[in-house]
Amino acid sequence: MISNLLIILIVLVLLFFTALLILGFIFLLSGLISTIFGAPYVPLSRKYIFKILSFGDLSPDNILYDLGCGDGRVLMSGLSNFNVLKAVGYEISPWSYFKTLLSIKQNKIKRIELFRRNCLKAEISKATFIYLYLFPKLVDKIAYKIAREGKPKTKILCVLFPIDLSQHIEFKLLKSAKLDRLTAYLYELKTP
Repeated sequence: MISNLLIILIVLVLLFFTALLILGFIFLLSGLISTIFGAPYVPLSRKYIFKILSFGDLSPDNILYDLGCGDGRVLMSGLSNFNVLKAVGYEISPWSYFKTLLSIKQNKIKRIELFRRNCLKAEISKATFIYLYLFPKLVDKIAYKIAREGKPKTKILCVLFPIDLSQHIEFKLLKSAKLDRLTAYLYELKTP
């Protein structure tokens, strides 16, 4: 009797540690995928997100795109704090994507579209406001994409890493500011 309970307990403990190992591997693999494709998952606190989106003058008539949306905090803030028409996120990391998807489903959030795809393959033609918190090389690649595929007057809000205006003359810097420990840059795609 005791040996059967001991065997069951050992099996349960082994299953628990196996599950932890698998989750840890998925988390590490997701981080590696994010880093390889341009930026690791580094979430900002909700208070910074609200300040940054306020600085960007996000409004209810905007269609918000977050390229590299992580856990969806910016998308959710856009909906709950700024009542945007729609929020669209692209995330390549499986862990962050599924975490966001779960949060959307649990909270029954409408007006969010979420894609597990490289943000360089994002369909951005309907965006009126694009949020970027990515490394400089990826910001540069996305700036080319926005210049080709974005519609005039689209606002682009970059955190920490600005668009190089000497290379990307299609953009106009509207304003920049230090918001606590972060610098934000607000651009607009010029009319051709």
